[in-house]
Amino acid sequence: MGLQTNGLSLEIVGREVSGRPVAGKPRRPAGPYLLGLPALLLSCLLLIPIGVTVVAAFRTTSGFGFGNFAVMGDPGALRAVGNSLAWVLVAFTLVVVGFFLALLSYRLPGLTSFLQPALVIPFAVSVLVSGATFRLIFDPAPERGTVTAVWTRLFGTSPVWLGPGLFWLVLVSAFGWTWLGYVVSLFRAGLDAIPDDVTRTIAAEGVTGWRRLFALEIPLLRPITGVVTLTLVIAAVRVFDLVLIVVPGSMQGSADVLGLNWWRANANGADSGRTAALGVVLFAIVAAVAVIGVRGLRRRRWAMPVSVVTPDPTLGRPKPSKLVRRFGWIVGFAVSLVWIFPAVVLVATALHSPREAGLHGWWSVSGLGFSSFSAAANIGLFRALLSTVLIAGAATAVLLVIAVPTAYLVAWGGLPQWLGRVVMAVFVVLAVTPVQMYAAPLQDAIGAAGLAGSRIALALVHAAAGLPFAVLLLRSAFASAPPALVSEALLGPARQSAVLATVQRTYRPALIAVAVLEFALVWNDFIVGFLISGPGTTPLSLVLWGEARQFSASSGTVAAAAVVASVVPAVLMLTFWQKVVRGLTAGSRP
Repeated sequence: MGLQTNGLSLEIVGREVSGRPVAGKPRRPAGPYLLGLPALLLSCLLLIPIGVTVVAAFRTTSGFGFGNFAVMGDPGALRAVGNSLAWVLVAFTLVVVGFFLALLSYRLPGLTSFLQPALVIPFAVSVLVSGATFRLIFDPAPERGTVTAVWTRLFGTSPVWLGPGLFWLVLVSAFGWTWLGYVVSLFRAGLDAIPDDVTRTIAAEGVTGWRRLFALEIPLLRPITGVVTLTLVIAAVRVFDLVLIVVPGSMQGSADVLGLNWWRANANGADSGRTAALGVVLFAIVAAVAVIGVRGLRRRRWAMPVSVVTPDPTLGRPKPSKLVRRFGWIVGFAVSLVWIFPAVVLVATALHSPREAGLHGWWSVSGLGFSSFSAAANIGLFRALLSTVLIAGAATAVLLVIAVPTAYLVAWGGLPQWLGRVVMAVFVVLAVTPVQMYAAPLQDAIGAAGLAGSRIALALVHAAAGLPFAVLLLRSAFASAPPALVSEALLGPARQSAVLATVQRTYRPALIAVAVLEFALVWNDFIVGFLISGPGTTPLSLVLWGEARQFSASSGTVAAAAVVASVVPAVLMLTFWQKVVRGLTAGSRP
């Protein structure tokens, strides 16, 4: 075939087309995939030990099967399963209570002014500190325990709150005191983010009271409800240190949960296959109940069949009267005093000498001073403080360096749709995986590598454990950026860096939330350090627990150590709490 144009002669040689048409595929650059390589390597710290545990759970002397799961026929294991499920009910109840408290503060302006700081402080401290605090409050001796003293004065009896059955009241109170602030804050942020035009439209339709609750607030808060439910269910099923520090040793069998049952079996030298089976059962329970929250991690749009009306700009959330605002301040102040009371008990106990704290309650005026803090220093508190700073700082730095590019890759990096779903599914599974699924193989591997007691090894484990949640949160923040802005950035010459610059306003609050939460969680951690750490790391929580094993004789020292351990995370949370809440709800808001 020939072609002549403008004096130029072109000769085109062709051949007969044969065979079936093949669909073309766009070439995907390999560069963005490298962003996920560090996350893959870090995740292997969990994935490989999890695989080892699963294989061990199904491997028997005769091959592979379910023989190791016969351990679930043990009465102690069955009781632990029942208690773990009871904790799930506690978590759901706390979500409901937190939602209605947030709704009350939304309807009653002024309530949050005093209540917010009081709710944040308990969330900042570790569960171990919460348990120690409530053990002080419910001490069975009337001369020491606040609740026991009041009850004895009113009714003339002295109930044993840490005895059979009643210890559940102490456990649930400590758990609720720790987590309720988190629940209320996230729900309140979701309520505050409801668009004004939607509120005005609902008001113009005449939807008020309970109808408004079920037609507006609950549907719009489904994404946040999913995040809150997922977090609390996982925390409830993973309850470990709270039982250890609150329930006396003679009663811990009645309060056993699966995580503790696994630890005892492993510490007593039980068959590795049977302990692995316990870990798999624990993981199955966590995964099953966490499915409820996974759907909430997806960003949803609110859709409600309302007629099209022109909303009156004067309608919406009515401006409260001065009387209502004052009533809200009074109620908020009263509730804040009650909520901050456990922290007051802890600090007041720490300001007594060890001897006086063991003999009398926090209200005693004798023995005041700082001798309990000196006693805490003598047990290695400040060395543990330095160790915890190094571990938490290193874990947070590693997590941020790896999580940000990984979340960007999943959100806007051009992964094939199927691969993106697989990656997200893996991170969801890792986010809900209990420590018992990888603790034993990982501890063996760290010991074999000669890194037992290494702070760097423990920091890497913490970073690996925090990576799934960080990626899920940051990915949600990235994905909530306007697609049009991202498309414009991708068309420019800067490409990937331009995308990051375009969506920085969206992911920056989530980045702050990840950094603050990771640092605080590592700082307050007990279970990872307890199950994996060697003697050389000595985090704060391990020092605190070691002293708390003789609680009656060392309550002043325990209180002093708990106060010192709580200062840094409390200040951190109070300083950045509003940004943390914005980050947690960045991809889940209406």
